[in-house]
Amino acid sequence: MPDFDLNLDELQATFAMESADDIAALEAGLLALEDAPDDAEVRRELRRRVHTLKGNASIVGRDALAAFAHSYEERLEQLDIVDAAVIASLLSGVDTFRRLLDGGDVAAPAEVSKHIRVGAEKLNRMLDLAGEISIARGRVQQTLSAGAFDELIEVERQIDQLQGELQELIMRARMVPVGPMFRQYARTVRDTAALHGKNARLTTVGDDVEIDTSAVELLRDPLTHMIRNAIDHGIEPSSERVAKGKPPVGHITLAAKHEAGTIIIRVSDDGKGLDRATIGADDSVIFESGFTTAKEVTDLSGRGVGMDVVRRGVEALRGTISIESAEGVGTTFTIRLPLTLAVIEGFGVAAGDETWIVPMESVVECVELPADERREETTGVILLRGEIVPYVRVRKLFGGDGRTLCAPTDADGACLAGRGAQRAPATREHVLVVQHDGARAGLVVDALFGASQAVIKPLGGYFAAVPGIAGSSILGNGRVALILDTATIFRNVNQECA
Repeated sequence: MPDFDLNLDELQATFAMESADDIAALEAGLLALEDAPDDAEVRRELRRRVHTLKGNASIVGRDALAAFAHSYEERLEQLDIVDAAVIASLLSGVDTFRRLLDGGDVAAPAEVSKHIRVGAEKLNRMLDLAGEISIARGRVQQTLSAGAFDELIEVERQIDQLQGELQELIMRARMVPVGPMFRQYARTVRDTAALHGKNARLTTVGDDVEIDTSAVELLRDPLTHMIRNAIDHGIEPSSERVAKGKPPVGHITLAAKHEAGTIIIRVSDDGKGLDRATIGADDSVIFESGFTTAKEVTDLSGRGVGMDVVRRGVEALRGTISIESAEGVGTTFTIRLPLTLAVIEGFGVAAGDETWIVPMESVVECVELPADERREETTGVILLRGEIVPYVRVRKLFGGDGRTLCAPTDADGACLAGRGAQRAPATREHVLVVQHDGARAGLVVDALFGASQAVIKPLGGYFAAVPGIAGSSILGNGRVALILDTATIFRNVNQECA
């Protein structure tokens, strides 16, 4: 007998990933069948997906899933009449498939989210680049041994070029198309509309646009809240739509595109638009915690937490969100996100004895703090070309002057933010002017280091109790620099000053 080195964990992970794709395709196919009950090709594809699920489950010993797939396949083969009740029953079976795939636990995440499919071409090129960098490093050692220091400049240039290409390839390997994420909301739209006695369908645009894989999960809740709100508050009942001259079926559109180094995601509906009588002219008020236009609390709305979750979720991705709405026409939410969450264009600053990084997309300009503004308060305002700009001192905010305001400490009890000798405040201070939601504010710092790329490192739970920290990065000298979350900093400062 041949000796097979079979890794059962990897086999199960592959099965979970492929089965999740089959289940998602099955769900999409059922929704398509509801719109086209006589489409023979759709029916064949449904049977093929279930047959594949059954076979794969048998191979890896998932007997319960295989048995359910067998009975589900028989039901599809005997399917005659297709109506809303039949589709609802078959979609309930899709939920059962997912529970069985996840081991029977309804809150349990599928293992598929921990794996990324990378093409062999990309992997081969990464391997080639790693080899070329290793060769170039050998040339550096030879050049140093020979004392040919003039050649070091050329070798360094070559290494920088190779490293840059390798970094770009790795970032591209983290990118996945938005199509699968978008299409999963077709079920959300259908079920939510039915629950409200309405009729709505989902349209997706730009399914091939790629997004950082870590953003997919973080976008799930914001998109779900926006879609549910669109159906609950925007899409009208069919009779009301017909009376207005609209089609009886409402439409939710999820669209994605690349634009100027960012990813744009739009959630649109063709409903009645925002309730100006309640909201007023300032659309941003709907993102405030506790705000709601619902007249009664239901299982889907009325608690005033949905859009607050949306705003916080988008900001956690270093993104922004804006609203456009027209009465009787509909509402569009536009989310702008960075292309990758692994690398950031940052502006380095010094405050206290620490280096901090500010995301470059929020930086507007740098100015020197006027001499008459040099005082020890944590917050203040300056007049910048006729505009009053509030500011906050970073070293005061995070305890760099000896009054520690942060919770996390190391094993010796020392504060992790503002660690080091607590020197006297700088004789000259600078204001890094940043912009958020169209408003400007300033970060007062001791020194400006300029722009550079920073690789983002996770913080774990160390700074969970400290608002205003978005991540960390390793500096060239080996020390850790914390990345500032400017939106949270100024929101908290404004709340304290209110």
